[in-house]
Amino acid sequence: MFALIGDDACSPPFNDRRAVTLPPAVIPLVGTLRQTAALIGSLTDEQYARKPVGVVPSSIGGHVRHSLDHIDALLRAAVEGVLDHDRRARDTEVERCRCTALETIRRQEQQLLELPWPPGSQSLRLSVLLAPDAAPAEVATSLDRELAFVLSHTIHHNALVAVMANLLGVPVPQDFGYAPSTLAHGRSATCAR
Repeated sequence: MFALIGDDACSPPFNDRRAVTLPPAVIPLVGTLRQTAALIGSLTDEQYARKPVGVVPSSIGGHVRHSLDHIDALLRAAVEGVLDHDRRARDTEVERCRCTALETIRRQEQQLLELPWPPGSQSLRLSVLLAPDAAPAEVATSLDRELAFVLSHTIHHNALVAVMANLLGVPVPQDFGYAPSTLAHGRSATCAR
């Protein structure tokens, strides 16, 4: 049994069972979601929803919502076969309410771990708006590639969240918002000394 943050109403526990082999990016994505949840748990409601934060015009909640929307789009695509990151709700409760964000993270984490992932790399169609005044383009991609993208995208937004949290005086874990390649490079540079 694992509780995402603690034993409060925002983070109910769930079973962490895997009956199938998970794609390589799932466990790192779940780890990134857990880091995000821990940081959200260290914020006040006001800090989470405040905008602007310094020169950043958006809120921490806005960046969290944006990342979670991409994960939901990916989870839909794993079932439907078409991925569309542009079809998402904006200005939702996830953006304004830490508890709603934590509930969404818990649900996504459970879905990522329990989804019956297909063996091999499943083909997907990606619908993407390339210009604001053009029709969406459709391109071929794969579920594994899009999982890697969503992980990278979430880490990128966490880097912005880290800047904002620091501006608010909230401590951020040392490796929060850093790409795996940056962390690996730092570790190899330390070992080479």
